[in-house]
Amino acid sequence: MSEMLPFSEDEHADDAAPQLLGTLLGITFRNEENGYTVARMESEDHRQPISVVGVMPGVEVGDTVALRGRWNEHPQYGRQLEVDGCQLRLPQGRKGLIRFLGGGRVRGVGPKTAERIVDTLGLDVLERLERNPELLASVPGVSSTKAMAINMQLQEQREAASILVFLADHGLGPAHSQKVLKRYGNTTIETVRANPYQLAEDVFGIGFRIADGVALSLGHDRDGAFRIESGLQHLLTRAALEGHVGLPVEMLVERSAGFLEVDEQRVESVLVDSLEGNRLIDDGLIYRPELRDAEATVAAHVQRLLASPGGPTDVAPEAAIADAERTQGFELSNDQRDALRCALTSKLAVITGGPGVGKTTLVRCLVNVLQRQHLNVSLAAPTGRAARRLEQATDHTASTLHRLLGLQPSGGGGWHRENADPLATDVLIVDETSMVDVTLMATVLSALPDRAALVLVGDVDQLPSVGPGEVLRAFIDSERVPVARLSTIFRQAAHSGIVRVAHELNAGRRPEFDDGPDGQAFFIERRNPQATLEALKMMAAERIPQRFGLNPLTDVQVLTPMHRGPLGTQALNEALRELLNPASPNKPQVERYGRLFRKGDKLMQVKNNYELEVFNGDIGLCTDLNEDGDLLRVNFEGRRVDYGLDQLDQLEPAFAITCHKSQGSEFPAVLLPLTQGQMMMLRRNLVYTAFTRAKKVLVALGEGAALDRAVSTHDTGRRYSRLSERLAGDAVS
Repeated sequence: MSEMLPFSEDEHADDAAPQLLGTLLGITFRNEENGYTVARMESEDHRQPISVVGVMPGVEVGDTVALRGRWNEHPQYGRQLEVDGCQLRLPQGRKGLIRFLGGGRVRGVGPKTAERIVDTLGLDVLERLERNPELLASVPGVSSTKAMAINMQLQEQREAASILVFLADHGLGPAHSQKVLKRYGNTTIETVRANPYQLAEDVFGIGFRIADGVALSLGHDRDGAFRIESGLQHLLTRAALEGHVGLPVEMLVERSAGFLEVDEQRVESVLVDSLEGNRLIDDGLIYRPELRDAEATVAAHVQRLLASPGGPTDVAPEAAIADAERTQGFELSNDQRDALRCALTSKLAVITGGPGVGKTTLVRCLVNVLQRQHLNVSLAAPTGRAARRLEQATDHTASTLHRLLGLQPSGGGGWHRENADPLATDVLIVDETSMVDVTLMATVLSALPDRAALVLVGDVDQLPSVGPGEVLRAFIDSERVPVARLSTIFRQAAHSGIVRVAHELNAGRRPEFDDGPDGQAFFIERRNPQATLEALKMMAAERIPQRFGLNPLTDVQVLTPMHRGPLGTQALNEALRELLNPASPNKPQVERYGRLFRKGDKLMQVKNNYELEVFNGDIGLCTDLNEDGDLLRVNFEGRRVDYGLDQLDQLEPAFAITCHKSQGSEFPAVLLPLTQGQMMMLRRNLVYTAFTRAKKVLVALGEGAALDRAVSTHDTGRRYSRLSERLAGDAVS
């Protein structure tokens, strides 16, 4: 049972009074969508740090907070304070001030510098610096230049204090408040009061739940139009994250009414207003305007390409095939000849097939033929890793689609082409097309000049794009786009255990794994998640690196279907970090945004950053971490990128990543845990995608029943879209 703490010695004290005042020492977990946080807090009322759990949006390590709540005895984690209310307070005491100044709020001030500032200027340091900022230059190790920079930041924060207090009073912690202030500036209070739900649209990291909390705190009605329309937009955005381009009207209304806890008729009324105002679009599905436009744009450009006669060159296909075979020094398979013929005679062609069937060889032949016709050929892929693999395989320059298109960030977290001119190319070949969502495909097609041809290469049986739509499958299923399927497994690939088990799985058969000393693909059966975890750790750190001569950090990649659970990315990254990059005095570390970062960590970029030129899915190693210098440096396969400590929400540990995040990449060794606890994610295309990421060795391990479920679960779930209908001419574009 939970035990309610007294608010004060006065039993008639105001219920809004804080129960507990303390400083956050660390954040174990945080859900940025709803603000739910698990943290450790130091309080003068308790000898030992205490666990606090509850909705505390935006709080950071080093913050002094006043908490209301109840004590609970958790069966696994012991005594915890379940938080009902959280408010930010000015720091009190030496430790609180050090954490406040050195917790990332002030650039250039880490824990050591903060300690010197507080010890030199005393516990009233904030008030003294406000009266006399020159005092900061008297702190040992703080130059006059650095003192000026620190004082400027403190002055800016004082000027923004009323705004930050306003935001804190309505539920936003310092991290989110700073983002809101940066977005709206001096108009913050006016903007947020008028429509707090705009926060969810304009500020990265603030979802509907947080904006809703601010709105209700400000007195907005639960069935108000702003709230319901924002809820509709939120659910469509969430649907897009699940792969849907739009939703059926009945489904959207039903979901929205349940999510917002309002009457369906009220939702329908607000939806009508949103449609009349073109803030949402009804076109067979209910769309956000930008997604409906993207889908219609793809369809229109496909129709344009299909209506264009001939292919990219006038060369006779049979002569080109013979020339390609002579140049390459070997015969193509019959289906490769068909694919080459298809690409040479169509302005738009799709080439699909599984591992080992010669897709890369075909692309190399195609590039050779086109260049001998003096055509300008461009190669691109959705990710940096995929582009580098394509370039190495074809010996022809390749780039990411983002770089080729010159994409730049735009408001609301999207992007746009900085240069609207058509691409300077005669033929664009895109690899790993299964990863391309409807918005990116719309940009690709819009950038293609009228004279140019497009060849799309990919494995349609892999996972679809993370973003909305299932473009490659829609092109194939439309039966309007010319498609060449490669199915002949080449002799060299046929000897690969990885290729064999991938094809067996994709055909719906339980793979026959290797068990000999020369094998490449193995299954290690374990009865439960804990036994699976222990086997995985031994394989990742010892067995695979020793047997195959691989680096456990850079060559061995753990893939997993889920984020949560004992074998999800969160738990695996903690376990593997302590195994492969344990803490030591010479490894500085810092905690930001609920994540720990340590020098030597394997990290993944999780958000496209066009300024730094790193993109979602890029993996590197942390080579330097300087807290006082406000710097974390990551080496992305030879390219060094520097992050400010306020940018670390763009990075997460990558000792283990999801199967979805592995798309477009290849790794020398792949480890894949499979247990029945992952039941909702155990689908054939997900496991197939993971299998095909391995180059030298694949080890699946866990419960045989989980593997059987994945083999038998072919239904990948419907993605709502009308692209196939538009391509077939059955929908108005």
